[in-house]
Amino acid sequence: MILSSSFLASSPKEGLHKWEEFLKNLKFRRADKFSLALLCGALACAKDYDLTASALYFGTSNGSVESVKELQDNIFLQNRFPMPFTFINTLSGTPLFFLLKHLNIQIPTISVAHSNFAFENTLSLALVDLKQKRIKSALIGVCDVWYEPIEQARKILDYESCEFSAWILVEHNEKDCVKFFNSFDELLRFINQFETNSFYLSPSFSPNEYDKLKNTVQIRPNIAPKTISNYSAAAAGAHFSDEQTPFFYIGCDNRGGYSFVNIN
Repeated sequence: MILSSSFLASSPKEGLHKWEEFLKNLKFRRADKFSLALLCGALACAKDYDLTASALYFGTSNGSVESVKELQDNIFLQNRFPMPFTFINTLSGTPLFFLLKHLNIQIPTISVAHSNFAFENTLSLALVDLKQKRIKSALIGVCDVWYEPIEQARKILDYESCEFSAWILVEHNEKDCVKFFNSFDELLRFINQFETNSFYLSPSFSPNEYDKLKNTVQIRPNIAPKTISNYSAAAAGAHFSDEQTPFFYIGCDNRGGYSFVNIN
């Protein structure tokens, strides 16, 4: 069950000014853009909730690419050693340290890197701990940022997306689940049992697959920005907390893999 959610995104033109405004009264010494984006999303989601009986689960597709590029430029282009904080910020778990220090709590923390299905894999780990009652609630999020110039980053990484941070805070529900499939036919057979429910779909589905799904289940308009392909599940989930019906999502990774998410 989703208790709270947040979704923060920025465009190349707007930059991170809204996130920086959110953090203007907080002190995070030498945190890079990746850390700031994660902190904004997580703190907005966890606001007014006690996380001492929770755990933190974080996923990312590319990690802190901005700091990694800065470090590599220092070494290979400028022929000098990187600054200490530049190196520290290349570690994609660094923002979690900032977050826990700010919240002044010690809770179990897991960081997942996955080029596709980062949200689904992170949520899957959280559901295991929730179902085994190791924790009362789980703060789950994904975040990715780029480096300047944005268009160069997109070409190198072969990926079209905006920068964003999407988070949900969930409690245990027996019906919550995440499943993965190796073929579209396998996915189609599975979702037939949910024909009376409506689904959000990844924008990555081919027109042919989309038509087959449309003939099988009801499809909701995707509230996630169309430019977000990997993380449309995270974006859709983060927009979903105000609705009273189960959240169903079907994902596609363009490599023959498919995902199914159900959060009640």
